[in-house]
Amino acid sequence: MEKSLIDEAVSTLDLQGSNVKESTVEDKDLQAGASAGDAQQTNSEENKDEAPEAVPMKLTWEMIYSLSVLLGMGYTFGRIKINRDIDAKQVKKKIASILACKGIISPFLVVPAIVCLKAGLELEDENGNPITEDTPNLDLILIVIDGQHRMEALRQLNKKLKKEGKTEYEGYVYLPLISEYDVPTLLREANSATNPWDGMDWVTQLLATAKEKGISTEKLEWVKEKAKTGSDSAAWSWVNGGKTNSKTVCIKASTNDQKLEELADTTSFEEDKKLYEAAAKSFEGNSAKVLGWKVLPEWIYKQLDSLIKRDMKRSEAMNLLVAFLEGIGATNAQEISQMKKSANQSKDNMIITKLNELFADFNLKH
Repeated sequence: MEKSLIDEAVSTLDLQGSNVKESTVEDKDLQAGASAGDAQQTNSEENKDEAPEAVPMKLTWEMIYSLSVLLGMGYTFGRIKINRDIDAKQVKKKIASILACKGIISPFLVVPAIVCLKAGLELEDENGNPITEDTPNLDLILIVIDGQHRMEALRQLNKKLKKEGKTEYEGYVYLPLISEYDVPTLLREANSATNPWDGMDWVTQLLATAKEKGISTEKLEWVKEKAKTGSDSAAWSWVNGGKTNSKTVCIKASTNDQKLEELADTTSFEEDKKLYEAAAKSFEGNSAKVLGWKVLPEWIYKQLDSLIKRDMKRSEAMNLLVAFLEGIGATNAQEISQMKKSANQSKDNMIITKLNELFADFNLKH
């Protein structure tokens, strides 16, 4: 990211008015120290009978600004479209934390929307509408990089407090404390440092990096979508030959373009999806949860490898398995979905045994 681009974006974030609340994060140089002194002086003057004339302030890398001031001046907030989705459970935990601490204990990390757009990232506002370079008042839009769960918790909590006529809690915002950065790396490091990412979060990071690098995101987007109703391990397995991609693999791919291209490769993607789509025709409704268990794609690809080793063409083997999956039927699908481990067998082994029986019967008929 060129410094000139960030300087240009930051220069648009002018704050005016004597009610601005700010404090220094770290006095890195005389200029930062001077800004802090000016801010403190402004605050002290507010307590006098006569308030001084408003002094223009800029949102800089060393300053923290209150959320209410930014909102009052017309600023709005958005998110990177492929950032981790809001988790209702996490929001509840954050609300409990705010109440326990009687306020927000750490600020929200944001960057100007234009910086994210220049990095090739898709953005959306609080209502899910796309943010583009043609969006009105783009210079008044800030993108939350770290703290979107805290911000949503604060929004929900303050809405309730306002309705009850009680005092609302304040939130605070700051820009990165460095002037040179690229947003995908910032997103990854900020979140992994505060709350270790799970597999789903790393898929999100890979999407951001792939988009920035111009690497196909089709497969990655599919994996993220399917992982929402199952596990990232199962989602990967469906389009990765029955094998999952571990967190370690995803971490390496986030910093290695070649590995990322391998994960995002779509050579057999369209064909592999047919297996999932066929299974989805049988495993639907209450039994659809089986699609999110990696035991099913692992079993399917094991059968595919076995058929190919018996000199069957891959396309023919795929067609055979598609027909089998579509013909499992609702009754068998429901039985598989309700299986539980016994004293002698694990749930996965019981499912595998059932699938083997069904496939043997299918082969006899075909």
